[in-house]
Amino acid sequence: MKKAIKIGGAVLGVLAAAALVIFIFFPGLPTYIRVKHKYDNINSRVAEFPRVDVPADYKEYTVRGAAFRLPADWKPKIVAEGLTPSSYRSADNKSMIMAIKYDQSYHDILYGEEALYDPWEGYEHSEDDYRHFFSKVGADYPEKWLNILMIWLVRDGFTAKDCLKLRGTDLKVFKELSDIKEDSEEYEKSWKTSGEGFRAYIGQVTGLGYDGGIWTYTILPDGSEDIIVVTLKCADEATARKIVSTIKLA
Repeated sequence: MKKAIKIGGAVLGVLAAAALVIFIFFPGLPTYIRVKHKYDNINSRVAEFPRVDVPADYKEYTVRGAAFRLPADWKPKIVAEGLTPSSYRSADNKSMIMAIKYDQSYHDILYGEEALYDPWEGYEHSEDDYRHFFSKVGADYPEKWLNILMIWLVRDGFTAKDCLKLRGTDLKVFKELSDIKEDSEEYEKSWKTSGEGFRAYIGQVTGLGYDGGIWTYTILPDGSEDIIVVTLKCADEATARKIVSTIKLA
């Protein structure tokens, strides 16, 4: 009996030591097991956008640093005489495309001392915490606009296995962003692409009461901290995909 007790104790000791080693080197293992079973999209990545051919009669236009080609019946929308078009609209006025360039002046409005709102309101942690997390998992994050680009980093920046060696706040951030990643897959399809002098992320909103007629195209110019966000409203998906296929850095 004593021998059996000694053997049993030895086995338990080995198991305890093994568990301790696993905990030391893989503190995120329980979280890994949890998210693997809880989330269908935890290991998803953003796929390349399948470009389509565009009719020869599509005309090219430029708005705030973004260039794109549109059907011949689309016309410029001018806010005031003498100003460049702020958007372009279809003849029936049911479809439109516009662009916003987020540069230093825009950054000061959003993040300066006189900012009208806290861009991190609604998140559980600080900007420094998110930057530290993405650094730990090896994701490439921007020096500016992190909260605007957060959704793309979440979708394309980590998978379940990246939590295995995380601990402390990094592990808490992983849990929060895993929830966001799963939710995002339910309301928006996503792709990525690249072109001369830029890379970009593309979203097609399919939830939140939308039926796929809203598209976003976020341009990240090479060597620049500015970003350009193009928004397209077009209920005809075939036409929308043609227009999206032409968007580029002007």
